Amino acid sequence: MEDSEIVSRFVECGVNLHPEVLAEIKRSPNREELIDRLIDLARQASFSVITPDKLRSLEAGSQEEGELSSCSGGSPGAVVLPRRRRRLSEEYDSALRIKREKDITKKSYCQGSIESFVSYFNNRFERLAKLLKSRSALKESVAIELVKSTRYTGEVKLIGMVSDIRTSRKGNLILELEDPTGVIPVLIRSQDRELIEQAREVTRDEVIGVAGYMPSGFEMVLANELFFPDVPLRREPRKSEEPVAIALISDVHVGSTQFMENTFVRFLRWLSGEVGTPRQRELASRVKYLVIGGDLVDGVGIYPEQKDELVIKDIHQQYAHFSRLIERVPEHIEIVITPGNHDAARQAEPQPAIEEEFAPMLYEDPRVHMVGNPCYATVHGVELVSYHGRSLDDIIASVPGLSYSSPARAMRVLLRKRHLSPIYGGRVPLAPELFDYLLMEEPPDILHMGHVHTTQVENYRGTVVVNSGTFQEQTSFQRKMNIHPTPGRVPIIDLQNMRTTIMRFG
Repeated sequence: MEDSEIVSRFVECGVNLHPEVLAEIKRSPNREELIDRLIDLARQASFSVITPDKLRSLEAGSQEEGELSSCSGGSPGAVVLPRRRRRLSEEYDSALRIKREKDITKKSYCQGSIESFVSYFNNRFERLAKLLKSRSALKESVAIELVKSTRYTGEVKLIGMVSDIRTSRKGNLILELEDPTGVIPVLIRSQDRELIEQAREVTRDEVIGVAGYMPSGFEMVLANELFFPDVPLRREPRKSEEPVAIALISDVHVGSTQFMENTFVRFLRWLSGEVGTPRQRELASRVKYLVIGGDLVDGVGIYPEQKDELVIKDIHQQYAHFSRLIERVPEHIEIVITPGNHDAARQAEPQPAIEEEFAPMLYEDPRVHMVGNPCYATVHGVELVSYHGRSLDDIIASVPGLSYSSPARAMRVLLRKRHLSPIYGGRVPLAPELFDYLLMEEPPDILHMGHVHTTQVENYRGTVVVNSGTFQEQTSFQRKMNIHPTPGRVPIIDLQNMRTTIMRFG
């Protein structure tokens, strides 16, 4: 650690160092621990400058309390830090399991051919159809080909992928429903207000169930009910047996002129127990995991004229600066990092992990888990899905009543579809992989997204729905789009009771 880095740590906390004290710190074998403890002790003693005399008085006072002692066998006058009080989360071993089988990193085989897309959508249909068929109301569903070939009349139950949505001249809504055997139109009458309202959530390329009937002489189904894969109504969320917590952040945007570095540093200091009320510090002591859901840096060439809004114009340097900041996360906290659309990863989803070439320091840190987007993980028995959230652009544009100011509502819609990015051909490019990595077969206990820079937390059928906001102030592009971010707010979920606290650092 350079002299300037050590001095900066103290200056950020309102404490200055005498050169002799700096030399003592550099001689210490436990430099990081010593810095943290000296800052804490200096604050308690209201010192603005730590001189050699004040260092000795701190040492003497701390020895009385059993906190500081002379270095046995070390340099004369050197100070070492005995074991500090362990944080609560340090008492428990890590219980994080990344589901690598559902991570696209180093497993992308798509070629972009027509056959690839057919395989991709077949995989989506088969898996979502299986979920729908598990519902009692759809157990007797039949293939579309059977309905059409036998001039089927009477009650009909179908499962299909929505290939088109249109409105008739009379105001009726018509869905084109497709399965591997054929295509059939489904009509929802305009006077059926409740069903029309439900159908407004339907988007292209999602898989739904339909119950209705075919009048004699008709070649379309008149719908009575619509079914989404959805989350089971009566579902007991999983909880941790240990009193540990998880912090969820995203959209840090290091390198941007609007990156709120001081706010981010306050968050890191809180994680270290340096700031906050006793109750807030107790919550910080429970944090065992930090999940960062994409857009670590602002990137380069992401949008027109971005270079005018960058304070760090080289993406390698952006990641280097981010890595130096992350080094300040306490050592006992494990860090999970997924990419976003501003990061050094392919734009098509699912995204592999950020490439090591751009962020070597993150790959060297043993606490950091570099994973793809989305990430599926189990944390102390709690099922977590972390997805950057770019598909929120498509779902907000497609479903009436959704907005950027209320991302949790849009996330609930995606949960009902059990798919993170159902719409093909929108703003989100989808890679036609052999396996649809964006499909949520198991309903998560926590669904984490970012991207829209608005912090919001809700609960939907036992799933904690979290959008983790940003550490970037409003950009010129956001002003044009009338998007008002809520920066510096961090959701912390206690995994033992699944309660969420939003810490404000901005």
